[in-house]
Amino acid sequence: MSPRPLMFFGTTNLDLCFNVERLPTPGESLMGSLKQNAGGKGANQAVAAARLGVRPSFYTRIGDDDAGRSLLQALREAGVRVEAIEVCPGEISGSALVLVGDDGSNMIVIDPGANANVTPSMVEKAAEFIERDAIVVAEMGMPVPALNHLFALKSIKGFDLIFNPAPVRAGLSSAAWRNVDFVTPNQTEAFELTGVQVHDFDSAAHAAGKLLDLGPRAALITLGAQGAYYADASATFALRAFPVKVVDTTAAGDAFNGAFAASLAHRLSIREAIKKALAVAALCVTRRGAQSSMPSSWAVDEFLKSQSILELE
Repeated sequence: MSPRPLMFFGTTNLDLCFNVERLPTPGESLMGSLKQNAGGKGANQAVAAARLGVRPSFYTRIGDDDAGRSLLQALREAGVRVEAIEVCPGEISGSALVLVGDDGSNMIVIDPGANANVTPSMVEKAAEFIERDAIVVAEMGMPVPALNHLFALKSIKGFDLIFNPAPVRAGLSSAAWRNVDFVTPNQTEAFELTGVQVHDFDSAAHAAGKLLDLGPRAALITLGAQGAYYADASATFALRAFPVKVVDTTAAGDAFNGAFAASLAHRLSIREAIKKALAVAALCVTRRGAQSSMPSSWAVDEFLKSQSILELE
């Protein structure tokens, strides 16, 4: 059986990545090494999915500049379908300054550039690329009015919706929340949305209940090195993360979300999709960079053959 169609909506940035011994304190100068990488939450998620053997479509806005051309080429080379992407004369592409310590921790500052100018009418036009029975993934880097419009199209286009609420912003309508099938925050985002400090699976269960009260059909909270917690109206479970040596956590959440979406597109069960997403995230943090750290389907399968995972009901 062929995979379900998959389309991502989100941001694309040129990442300026400084690798440093440790993250600086305010007022401190440090020496580091600089590399430029293709990034942006939506783009990272789309690339993570493409590496797992699907051909996702992607909507984003980039400038008609050297950075934009480089970012577009990186997406093409990764196997992402770019027909829906807007190249915008007179605008600059998004960029991010990323500091990564030797322990894998990071600090990120973003200039959204063309990403900040997505309008509902642009989303309406891009929605022409959403195919029948598709899975749509959206992250919160896009302007909230554009997200509200995209979510309202669910009943018209008939897609399943995965919403990664990062970075958390105010203004998403109650109607939009009710159109979400899976909401996928990390611990910090879950706290921002619910007021519940998430530090273990018990507190994740509490936060998940409050997330479901917002209207989504299911909540999937990632807890970094601990794993992930899932809840819907009829089932709850937690899966432990795979232990690995962390090099760079920059795109771990994007790896998880892209892999979860791709696994659902491949018609895996929710439990198996989460397990595979945890494996992809684990491999991602063992490598530096964002899109460059996304593993291939072969690498994930080989990793899973040698790993076991603990399920907590």
